[in-house]
Parts: sequence; C-alpha cells; structure tokens
Amino acid sequence: MIIGAVTSELEAVLTVRLQSAGGRSETVSAVIDTGFDGFIALPPDLIAQMQLPFAGSVCLALADGNETWFRTFEVIVHWQGERFVVPAAEMGAGALVGMALLHGSRLTMDVLENGPVRIEPLGQSAGA
Repeated sequence: MIIGAVTSELEAVLTVRLQSAGGRSETVSAVIDTGFDGFIALPPDLIAQMQLPFAGSVCLALADGNETWFRTFEVIVHWQGERFVVPAAEMGAGALVGMALLHGSRLTMDVLENGPVRIEPLGQSAGA
C-alpha cells in the first residue's frame, strides 16, 4: 500500500521513488492527477538532473481540451514493491502521477486537509 496525504490546497500528494537506467535515484512528491492518462509527468529540471534518456514524444489532451505534444523520457518507478520502466512526460514545475500508473489499483482519500490518501493493488499493476 502507498500512503499519501491531502494538502491544504486539496491536492492528493504521495512520495514516489524514481531511478534512471544509470542508477541515479530521486524521491519526489507527486500530485495524483486523475485527468492525466499517462504514467508520470516530471519537470524538465528533474529530468535533466537524473539524466533520463529521451524516449520520444506523445500527444496529450490538456484540461482546456487542446492537444499538445510532450517529450517523454524513460524512468524506473518503484511502485507497490515493484519496479516499472515507464515513459515520463516532460511538463510543468512538479511531478504528477497519472491514471496509467494507478491502473490496477484502488485509490481512496479523505478530501480534507491532511486527509489520508491510500493506493492499494488490485492484482493488476502498471506493468500488467
């Protein structure tokens, strides 16, 4: 089970451990974004710091309905006791966890300041 918390801004935040193919490791706070259908989004400075390899580009729909191309980079995510190699979309100033990473999980949260956020595996995971 992964445990996080709801912030005073009512964002569901959890800690995610990331690793590059070269062994660089970072632990980041990431906001759960149920409107993001990718695996994870990372800011450009973190991608550069971890020296993540370029993986391609992906077209994603934004909240305003517009579609935009984003560069993707390969990152290893430690998730529910396993390691998954996933594409990380380069965007924004903070890390986001998307629905593809949450696939096969139960997400529950108490939406109030400092409310608990829980992610439990359902038998299928991000790598399935």
